[in-house]
Amino acid sequence: MEQDASAAPTRGAGKSIPRRMLALLKRCAMGISLVVAFYFLVVLIGLIPVNNNFATDRDGIEILVTSNPVHADVVLPIETSVVNWRDHFPAASFSGNTQSATHVAIGWGDKGFFLQTPTWNDLKMSTAANALFWPSETCLHVTMKSAVTTNENTRSVRISRQQYAELADFVIRSFRTEANGRNMPIESAGYSWNDAFFEAHGTYHCVNTCNSWVGRALRAAGVRTGWTTPLPQTVFLYLPES
Repeated sequence: MEQDASAAPTRGAGKSIPRRMLALLKRCAMGISLVVAFYFLVVLIGLIPVNNNFATDRDGIEILVTSNPVHADVVLPIETSVVNWRDHFPAASFSGNTQSATHVAIGWGDKGFFLQTPTWNDLKMSTAANALFWPSETCLHVTMKSAVTTNENTRSVRISRQQYAELADFVIRSFRTEANGRNMPIESAGYSWNDAFFEAHGTYHCVNTCNSWVGRALRAAGVRTGWTTPLPQTVFLYLPES
Protein backbone atom coordinates (compact mmCIF):
# COMPACT_ATOMS: atom_id res chain seq x y z
CA MET A 1 0.00 0.00 0.00
CA GLU A 2 1.54 3.30 -1.06
CA GLN A 3 1.86 6.18 1.46
CA ASP A 4 0.63 9.62 0.49
CA ALA A 5 3.82 11.69 0.20
CA SER A 6 1.96 14.95 0.91
CA ALA A 7 0.83 13.81 4.38
CA ALA A 8 4.27 13.92 6.06
CA PRO A 9 5.06 17.59 5.34
CA THR A 10 1.57 18.58 6.49
CA ARG A 11 2.02 16.80 9.83
CA GLY A 12 5.49 18.26 10.26
CA ALA A 13 4.26 21.77 9.55
CA GLY A 14 1.47 21.38 12.08
CA LYS A 15 3.90 20.30 14.78
CA SER A 16 6.22 23.25 14.02
CA ILE A 17 3.57 25.89 14.72
CA PRO A 18 3.65 25.50 18.56
CA ARG A 19 7.46 25.50 18.46
CA ARG A 20 7.47 28.71 16.42
CA MET A 21 5.01 30.32 18.81
CA LEU A 22 7.12 29.24 21.78
CA ALA A 23 10.24 30.66 20.14
CA LEU A 24 8.40 33.94 19.44
CA LEU A 25 7.23 34.15 23.05
CA LYS A 26 10.78 33.54 24.27
CA ARG A 27 12.07 36.33 22.05
CA CYS A 28 9.36 38.69 23.31
CA ALA A 29 10.17 37.79 26.92
CA MET A 30 13.87 38.35 26.29
CA GLY A 31 13.13 41.71 24.65
CA ILE A 32 10.96 42.82 27.57
CA SER A 33 13.62 41.67 30.04
CA LEU A 34 16.27 43.69 28.23
CA VAL A 35 14.07 46.79 28.23
CA VAL A 36 13.33 46.40 31.97
CA ALA A 37 17.01 45.80 32.73
CA PHE A 38 18.00 48.89 30.73
CA TYR A 39 15.38 50.98 32.54
CA PHE A 40 16.63 49.97 35.97
CA LEU A 41 20.21 50.54 34.84
CA VAL A 42 19.21 54.10 33.95
CA VAL A 43 17.55 54.44 37.36
CA LEU A 44 20.65 53.14 39.17
CA ILE A 45 22.96 55.46 37.25
CA GLY A 46 20.53 58.26 38.00
CA LEU A 47 21.06 57.76 41.73
CA ILE A 48 24.53 59.30 41.36
CA PRO A 49 24.19 62.70 43.09
CA VAL A 50 24.89 66.08 41.55
CA ASN A 51 25.43 69.47 43.24
CA ASN A 52 27.54 67.72 45.87
CA ASN A 53 28.81 71.00 47.32
CA PHE A 54 25.28 72.15 48.21
CA ALA A 55 24.82 73.56 51.71
CA THR A 56 21.56 74.70 53.26
CA ASP A 57 21.14 78.43 53.87
CA ARG A 58 19.72 78.90 57.36
CA ASP A 59 18.66 82.45 56.48
CA GLY A 60 17.30 81.47 53.08
CA ILE A 61 13.86 80.55 51.75
CA GLU A 62 12.32 77.26 52.83
CA ILE A 63 11.03 75.03 50.05
CA LEU A 64 9.34 71.67 50.48
CA VAL A 65 9.13 68.53 48.39
CA THR A 66 6.21 66.14 48.81
CA SER A 67 6.03 62.65 47.33
CA ASN A 68 3.46 59.87 47.60
CA PRO A 69 3.97 56.38 46.10
CA VAL A 70 3.34 57.83 42.61
CA HIS A 71 3.73 61.60 42.35
CA ALA A 72 5.99 64.41 43.64
CA ASP A 73 5.39 68.17 43.98
CA VAL A 74 7.42 71.19 44.98
CA VAL A 75 5.74 73.38 47.60
CA LEU A 76 6.78 77.03 47.62
CA PRO A 77 5.89 80.11 49.68
CA ILE A 78 3.51 82.27 47.67
CA GLU A 79 5.10 85.63 48.49
CA THR A 80 8.83 86.28 48.82
CA SER A 81 11.18 89.06 47.80
CA VAL A 82 12.05 86.93 44.77
CA VAL A 83 8.62 86.18 43.29
CA ASN A 84 4.94 86.51 44.10
CA TRP A 85 3.22 83.45 42.64
CA ARG A 86 -0.15 85.25 42.61
CA ASP A 87 1.21 87.19 39.64
CA HIS A 88 1.46 83.90 37.76
CA PHE A 89 -1.66 82.21 39.17
CA PRO A 90 -4.34 84.91 39.48
CA ALA A 91 -7.37 84.36 41.70
CA ALA A 92 -9.61 83.84 38.66
CA SER A 93 -7.73 80.61 37.90
CA PHE A 94 -9.39 78.93 40.91
CA SER A 95 -13.05 78.28 41.57
CA GLY A 96 -12.78 79.25 45.26
CA ASN A 97 -11.24 82.01 47.34
CA THR A 98 -7.52 81.33 47.79
CA GLN A 99 -6.52 84.62 49.38
CA SER A 100 -5.66 82.98 52.70
CA ALA A 101 -3.20 80.56 51.07
CA THR A 102 0.44 80.81 52.15
CA HIS A 103 2.02 78.19 49.87
CA VAL A 104 1.56 76.80 46.41
CA ALA A 105 2.16 73.15 45.43
CA ILE A 106 3.23 72.68 41.82
CA GLY A 107 3.51 69.38 40.01
CA TRP A 108 4.16 68.42 36.38
CA GLY A 109 2.88 65.29 34.70
CA ASP A 110 1.00 63.42 32.00
CA LYS A 111 -1.99 65.50 30.89
CA GLY A 112 -4.29 62.55 30.28
CA PHE A 113 -3.49 60.95 33.62
CA PHE A 114 -3.98 64.23 35.51
CA LEU A 115 -7.28 65.12 33.90
CA GLN A 116 -8.80 61.63 33.78
CA THR A 117 -7.81 60.50 37.28
CA PRO A 118 -9.18 62.93 39.87
CA THR A 119 -9.23 60.04 42.42
CA TRP A 120 -7.53 56.64 42.49
CA ASN A 121 -10.94 55.05 41.97
CA ASP A 122 -10.92 56.67 38.51
CA LEU A 123 -7.62 55.08 37.51
CA LYS A 124 -7.73 52.99 34.32
CA MET A 125 -4.99 50.67 33.20
CA SER A 126 -5.15 52.17 29.70
CA THR A 127 -4.52 55.64 31.12
CA ALA A 128 -1.57 54.46 33.21
CA ALA A 129 -0.08 52.44 30.34
CA ASN A 130 -0.36 55.37 27.93
CA ALA A 131 1.36 57.66 30.45
CA LEU A 132 4.26 55.26 31.01
CA PHE A 133 4.91 53.78 27.60
CA TRP A 134 3.78 56.37 25.08
CA PRO A 135 5.26 59.91 24.94
CA SER A 136 2.36 62.20 25.77
CA GLU A 137 1.31 65.79 26.37
CA THR A 138 1.84 67.35 29.77
CA CYS A 139 0.31 69.89 32.11
CA LEU A 140 1.04 71.45 35.48
CA HIS A 141 -1.15 71.06 38.55
CA VAL A 142 -1.19 74.05 40.88
CA THR A 143 -2.74 73.89 44.36
CA MET A 144 -3.01 76.80 46.76
CA LYS A 145 -2.44 75.73 50.38
CA SER A 146 -3.33 77.53 53.60
CA ALA A 147 -1.20 75.27 55.77
CA VAL A 148 1.82 73.08 55.18
CA THR A 149 2.53 70.09 57.39
CA THR A 150 5.63 67.92 57.43
CA ASN A 151 5.48 64.15 57.65
CA GLU A 152 7.16 61.05 56.22
CA ASN A 153 6.08 62.15 52.74
CA THR A 154 7.63 65.61 53.01
CA ARG A 155 11.14 67.05 53.02
CA SER A 156 12.13 70.68 53.49
CA VAL A 157 15.30 72.56 52.76
CA ARG A 158 16.38 76.20 52.91
CA ILE A 159 18.07 77.70 49.87
CA SER A 160 19.51 81.13 49.13
CA ARG A 161 17.49 83.80 47.36
CA GLN A 162 19.64 83.37 44.26
CA GLN A 163 18.99 79.63 44.27
CA TYR A 164 15.30 80.25 44.78
CA ALA A 165 15.35 82.62 41.80
CA GLU A 166 16.86 79.80 39.69
CA LEU A 167 14.16 77.41 40.94
CA ALA A 168 11.39 79.91 40.21
CA ASP A 169 12.78 80.51 36.71
CA PHE A 170 12.74 76.76 36.02
CA VAL A 171 9.13 76.47 37.17
CA ILE A 172 7.99 79.51 35.19
CA ARG A 173 9.65 78.21 32.01
CA SER A 174 7.78 74.90 32.40
CA PHE A 175 4.45 76.63 31.64
CA ARG A 176 3.23 77.18 28.12
CA THR A 177 2.16 80.78 27.71
CA GLU A 178 -0.10 82.86 25.51
CA ALA A 179 1.20 85.65 23.29
CA ASN A 180 0.80 88.09 26.19
CA GLY A 181 3.02 85.92 28.40
CA ARG A 182 0.23 84.59 30.63
CA ASN A 183 0.00 80.95 31.60
CA MET A 184 -2.58 78.90 29.71
CA PRO A 185 -5.22 77.49 32.12
CA ILE A 186 -7.13 74.32 31.25
CA GLU A 187 -10.76 75.24 31.76
CA SER A 188 -12.91 73.34 34.30
CA ALA A 189 -10.16 70.85 35.05
CA GLY A 190 -9.52 71.39 38.78
CA TYR A 191 -10.17 68.72 41.37
CA SER A 192 -11.38 71.17 44.00
CA TRP A 193 -11.89 74.87 44.74
CA ASN A 194 -8.21 75.62 45.40
CA ASP A 195 -6.45 73.95 42.46
CA ALA A 196 -6.10 74.45 38.72
CA PHE A 197 -4.35 72.96 35.70
CA PHE A 198 -2.18 74.75 33.15
CA GLU A 199 -0.69 73.74 29.82
CA ALA A 200 2.98 72.76 30.06
CA HIS A 201 6.09 72.22 27.98
CA GLY A 202 7.64 68.79 27.69
CA THR A 203 6.72 65.19 26.94
CA TYR A 204 5.90 62.59 29.57
CA HIS A 205 7.14 58.97 29.50
CA CYS A 206 8.60 56.39 31.88
CA VAL A 207 12.05 58.03 31.96
CA ASN A 208 10.68 61.57 32.14
CA THR A 209 8.09 61.50 34.92
CA CYS A 210 6.60 63.91 37.42
CA ASN A 211 9.38 62.90 39.80
CA SER A 212 11.96 63.65 37.09
CA TRP A 213 10.56 67.18 36.79
CA VAL A 214 10.90 67.78 40.55
CA GLY A 215 14.46 66.46 40.40
CA ARG A 216 15.30 68.89 37.58
CA ALA A 217 13.78 71.74 39.58
CA LEU A 218 16.02 70.89 42.54
CA ARG A 219 19.08 70.59 40.32
CA ALA A 220 18.30 73.98 38.76
CA ALA A 221 18.35 75.43 42.29
CA GLY A 222 21.69 73.78 43.06
CA VAL A 223 20.21 71.35 45.58
CA ARG A 224 21.96 68.00 45.97
CA THR A 225 19.82 65.39 44.27
CA GLY A 226 20.10 62.42 41.94
CA TRP A 227 21.20 62.82 38.33
CA THR A 228 17.80 61.47 37.27
CA THR A 229 14.81 60.82 39.54
CA PRO A 230 12.08 59.03 37.56
CA LEU A 231 10.77 56.80 40.35
CA PRO A 232 8.59 57.84 43.33
CA GLN A 233 10.50 59.26 46.31
CA THR A 234 13.88 59.16 44.54
CA VAL A 235 13.71 62.94 44.90
CA PHE A 236 14.02 62.39 48.68
CA LEU A 237 17.26 60.45 48.53
CA TYR A 238 19.65 63.29 49.39
CA LEU A 239 17.26 65.66 51.17
CA PRO A 240 17.39 65.90 54.98
CA GLU A 241 14.50 64.33 56.83
CA SER A 242 11.97 66.88 58.08
